[in-house]
Amino acid sequence: MVNGTLYPDLLWGEGEEDPDDFNKGGFKRIPEDFIVATGKFWEGEPPRSMGSFLFEEKNIANCGKFNNEIVALILSGKEDDRNTAYSMLEAGIRYDPRFFPFRYNFGRLLHIQNKYDKSLEHFEFAKKEIPEFYKTYIHIGLLSELKNEPYYAIESYKKAASLNKYKTEALVLLAEYYLKSGIRNRASIYLKEALKIDEESPDARVGFARLEINAGNYYQAYKLLNETKLSTPEGKEKDYSKRFHYYFAETASRVLDYETSENQYDILLKYPNDPFFADFSYKVIQRRRDISKKFAEAKKSQLEEDDVEVNNSFK
Repeated sequence: MVNGTLYPDLLWGEGEEDPDDFNKGGFKRIPEDFIVATGKFWEGEPPRSMGSFLFEEKNIANCGKFNNEIVALILSGKEDDRNTAYSMLEAGIRYDPRFFPFRYNFGRLLHIQNKYDKSLEHFEFAKKEIPEFYKTYIHIGLLSELKNEPYYAIESYKKAASLNKYKTEALVLLAEYYLKSGIRNRASIYLKEALKIDEESPDARVGFARLEINAGNYYQAYKLLNETKLSTPEGKEKDYSKRFHYYFAETASRVLDYETSENQYDILLKYPNDPFFADFSYKVIQRRRDISKKFAEAKKSQLEEDDVEVNNSFK
């Protein structure tokens, strides 16, 4: 609680409980996994910078607002906007190479563009600026896996898990790594640790579904994901990896529930800037959605024809 407001995702350190000591501005991670700058208590506009710089003949006196404009351009999904965001981030980092949102967001943009080496470089800089932020280590782990550096990936996931003992994502990624490596027992250990944190965690349940998929038990995986709640009892959406919808769609298709498969692909496609699409083609997901839609329509038509035949047989 800070001044009567609950911040459930905020972790306090030793001696950091007094809100009077807070800076005039703050950083906040948005659901699309970018960092935006805010005013005090994570509300309102960020404060002006102590200096200024030029970008395309414009005087930039507020790095926070400049950063938030960059995030808006990236989220538009348009190639021209992302190219502009790229140039803005370069200019921002030249002016203030230690501004955490510039580094983190540049890492995210470069990952989306499949520029893994440069992306990793900026996340490493971001890690040095705010070493206690667990999410940076998760991105370093993901990029290290893509670069075939498994030991650094494991080390980064473990660091993320140790920094935030209230989130299951890093433990599930460790489990996935061992599952892909064929070490099911080790994967199961990490998933059980995740369940100790949150029995209803969508990420943890995806991990157990992956175990079932790996064993060919598609119906069990489908049932597990179908029973997973993605919102709290208060109606707030949980913070979970959107990979959930991919695995749900895949397992639904396997058990011939094509309508659910189509629906889950549709939900996934609403998050074009999610880290999932940094490693998986958006167009491939669209094609799979279209295939599920065709099968769903064919199945519905067949059921309607069967109903007509049954009704006629009773006349």
